[in-house]
Amino acid sequence: MDWRFWKTEKRLEEARDWPTDTHESIRQLLGMYQGAGTPPFASWAAPGIAFAPDVEPIARNGVKGYQLALWFWLFAEKHGTIAARMARETFCLLADAAQPSSGDTIDTLLDLENRLAHSVEAISTEQRTFRQEGLSVELPMEFFLATGTLRLTPDSPYARNADAPLQGNDYKVADCFRHATEEALAVFRPMIQAVEFDAKSLPNWKWSARPGAAERHLQRRDSNPLFPLHRQMVTAHDVHEARLADYQALQDIRNELNEVSHAFFEKTELPLNWLPYLESYRDHIDRLDERRLVAAGQNASLGDAIAALRADILAAWRSEIQKNRHSLDTLEQDEARKAERRALLYGCDWTAQLLSHGSLIPPDEVVPALLSESPPELEKAVTGLQTEPRLHATLAHCKAAAHRLVSDVRAAGHNLPDMSDKLRILDGPAGQVPA
Repeated sequence: MDWRFWKTEKRLEEARDWPTDTHESIRQLLGMYQGAGTPPFASWAAPGIAFAPDVEPIARNGVKGYQLALWFWLFAEKHGTIAARMARETFCLLADAAQPSSGDTIDTLLDLENRLAHSVEAISTEQRTFRQEGLSVELPMEFFLATGTLRLTPDSPYARNADAPLQGNDYKVADCFRHATEEALAVFRPMIQAVEFDAKSLPNWKWSARPGAAERHLQRRDSNPLFPLHRQMVTAHDVHEARLADYQALQDIRNELNEVSHAFFEKTELPLNWLPYLESYRDHIDRLDERRLVAAGQNASLGDAIAALRADILAAWRSEIQKNRHSLDTLEQDEARKAERRALLYGCDWTAQLLSHGSLIPPDEVVPALLSESPPELEKAVTGLQTEPRLHATLAHCKAAAHRLVSDVRAAGHNLPDMSDKLRILDGPAGQVPA
């Protein structure tokens, strides 16, 4: 990230021995954030600035949250966004250990600061400029951060009334943002310069709400008796590596989509053999979308981009056959079949990853991975296997192997919640393989 509003000039920084270990640096940051009178958080308010009692906590929390966000932005500049995310998760978990539920509160605050930063970054110079008494005046970025804090913080007295005047508090909070930035950077720049990132030093992490394929399989394995003992041990280093792989998988799809899109729109006219030409583009786009579904993770925007290009391809196709009702009907029927098949085979993470060309699920972990899905997801997987003739043998193998595995794990004394329901799904009508 390159947010302009915190690129202030360097000031004299205090010489100090900062920790180089990631975990120790995060622990120190937490102590600074939670401590009373500890810089830079103790210096959140600009000199001479005071607020009314109902505004002061909003300004204080917003500016201190912004200072905390600065640490993670600086960390991301040096070590990457995925490493910064791991650091943030560790910070919130450490906060929870010190004060229950405080980690979620901090996480929500950091999310707000990120949204504010992205929105401010998108404001153009023209949008920040107005004329006053014939002079051109450009509002500083801190003004928009202040306005966003006062309007968007749920507990703010201005949050419920968008038309309520801010009574000069926007300018006062903006002064605090500018002052707090200088105070924070004077401390955080040398602190971040000293720290090195090593995920192995992190004792814990939070699983992603929408994990990518590699992280999802780690989540299945973690402390799961269905897997061999050595595969049940997952570390923060494993999670970091998996997230890097998941990010790269989606990035590769984005890059290829951009190439396909450029090639498609490069031509102003369809060739004479337009049908195989458009079919090849549609098939290529469909393969990209299948790869997206396999990769999983936060990929909604990528899915929208793929769908938009696919719609343009089909629009060109329909334009060529608009007067041929039979051809139009055939195309719509083909589209419906494709959508139904995609929903059956890629509607469950396990099935999608099973069908991938990589080794997202090792062959000897296919059944443990299947039994690690929730009953509704398992039912989707079984339905998909039943529908695809080439996967009937896979379903039969999974059914037999699942019973053996569950019997062995139970005999070893492990409790397996929901496992009886899962075996019934495999054995029941939805799990019966057609002859």
